[in-house]
Amino acid sequence: MKRFPGIAIAGLASIAAGAIHGGAIGLHAEHPQLARIFIVMTLLQLAWGIAILLRPQHWLLPIGVIVNSAAVGGWALTRVAGISWIDGLEVRESPQIADTLCAGLGIVAATVALAALLIGERDLPQVRLAFPSFAILLLTLPAMWNGAAHVHSEAVTVDASGNIINESEPHGHNESGASVAQVANETVAQVADTTVAQWPRAYDPAVGIDISGVPGVSVDQELRARDLIEQSLKLLPQWADTATAIAGGWNSIGDASTGFEHYINRRLIEDDKFLDPSAPESLVYKVDGNKRTLVSAMFIAKTGVAIDDPELLDFAGNLMQWHIHDNLCWKLKNGTSVIAGITDAAGNCPAGSVRAGAGNAMVHVWIAPHPCGPFAALEGNGAGRADVSDAERVDMCHESHAHPDDSSTTSAVAPTTTAPTYNDTGAARITLAGFAGVTAAQQARAEELIYQTRTILPKFATPEIAEEYGFTSIQDASTGVEHYFNWSWINDEHELNPNYPESLVFAVGPGGSRTLVSAMYMVGDEYTLETVPDVGGPLTQWHIHNNLCFNRDPKISGSTRVVGVTSEDGPCSFGIKLRANPMLHVWLTPQACGPFAALEGIGAGQIKPGEERLCDEVHSHG
Repeated sequence: MKRFPGIAIAGLASIAAGAIHGGAIGLHAEHPQLARIFIVMTLLQLAWGIAILLRPQHWLLPIGVIVNSAAVGGWALTRVAGISWIDGLEVRESPQIADTLCAGLGIVAATVALAALLIGERDLPQVRLAFPSFAILLLTLPAMWNGAAHVHSEAVTVDASGNIINESEPHGHNESGASVAQVANETVAQVADTTVAQWPRAYDPAVGIDISGVPGVSVDQELRARDLIEQSLKLLPQWADTATAIAGGWNSIGDASTGFEHYINRRLIEDDKFLDPSAPESLVYKVDGNKRTLVSAMFIAKTGVAIDDPELLDFAGNLMQWHIHDNLCWKLKNGTSVIAGITDAAGNCPAGSVRAGAGNAMVHVWIAPHPCGPFAALEGNGAGRADVSDAERVDMCHESHAHPDDSSTTSAVAPTTTAPTYNDTGAARITLAGFAGVTAAQQARAEELIYQTRTILPKFATPEIAEEYGFTSIQDASTGVEHYFNWSWINDEHELNPNYPESLVFAVGPGGSRTLVSAMYMVGDEYTLETVPDVGGPLTQWHIHNNLCFNRDPKISGSTRVVGVTSEDGPCSFGIKLRANPMLHVWLTPQACGPFAALEGIGAGQIKPGEERLCDEVHSHG
């Protein structure tokens, strides 16, 4: 009798794989998209297996190959890299018994169906299904039993105390008699109330290591991350003294002017150790004058290891973000490589320096408190570039903040008085009545400046329009706002004129969008903080920036960008300082600290000695 060779085995294998998929549907109910995929795959594998057993026809064979190959391909992809566009499969998972057996059965079904398709029907004896059915049943039942205890990497549940529940135990009822569904509902409410899943979150080793409950992070990833932090806290302090680090082979890269100084041991970059706190490739010290305080390790992957290498991404999953610095320029100084600056827009380095080490992936592990978590990047240029957008990075707070315990950058925004109440509706014409110490003339000038700014400034609505007027970016978008300057307007005849604003401030949104949010008026070189024009008296507080380093003189080149930050009035180790012209913001939309609010952190700049900061609320993004 003519039959397709082995087709009964293919049908049974497909039915078994479909049954295992069906048993996993409920376990992935927290991800509806994934659960629907399991439902579809279950129906397809079962339907094809039954159809090919009952009525084996030639046209069914390619369907069986496609269905089972798709199932196997999806499984393989989730074990290698994850599937970013499917909720619940974003990160790579380790193979487990149930899914591996399911994939194996899918391979059998697809392979046999393909062979039958290529060979065609042959004269074959009657097929006895008892033994193969029993053999596949022996594989299927343990797989389904094990699958019932499988915990998907993102389905990490916490109990009412915030502790991880070990879901490797079979689902059932707890000792108190409450159903799993009841416990789950209570847990979801608890998580929603405490926002336990938020990441990154503030980190203080003195309080404890809080990295639990982060979506997409498996138990193994969390354990590895916790061990790395604990070992770093234990081992890194042996290099607390820079002299000890130098004796051990670490050398400064000369970036102290940024507020943090990196010491690198290049020999360790090419060794075989990976995220090893006993041999960190780089040590990071906070700079306070001549004082250096060890705050972090910066682990650097071997040359040639891509930033999206599975070994890097799988170590701590969504807890950790690797980044690279592909815009650094280096030169030799006393036989040691130090930073000479960063590349320009065309990727060129300053004369006498070269671009090197662009591809090495790196990640920080902090032993000092940090508001953006134990794996936080530095800010600004120090954050480097990741393989995702800044908005998707998990090593940034995505809000304005100062460096941890960094008095050199937070002294300008020390808490002062409670924020005054502004009756700012966002309209062009608002009233600023009721502020103590403000004369009628000062109030009128301040209100008129707001009106003129909000009426006229929108003509520079986009960076493209701004560039047509001669504005260029100082490339500080990593701070959350980007400043565009028209350097030729700073010393022109126009002052506080929204038709000739010296600087425009754009808020950086998701996907790199830019929204015009403020003018930053600047007065000419003849002014100081003591001689600035009186606009609104106590309403309008001017500031300067005497701690920024730029790559070149805009009076010669027409443009420049920020390449570093120093302590107040400190020298630049690379780049140059520009004249600290007084400046004043006027916002287009209401701000917690009023229409003339400064930015926060480093962005706040320095105010007139003896004055108090008018407001200390977070207001840089409105």
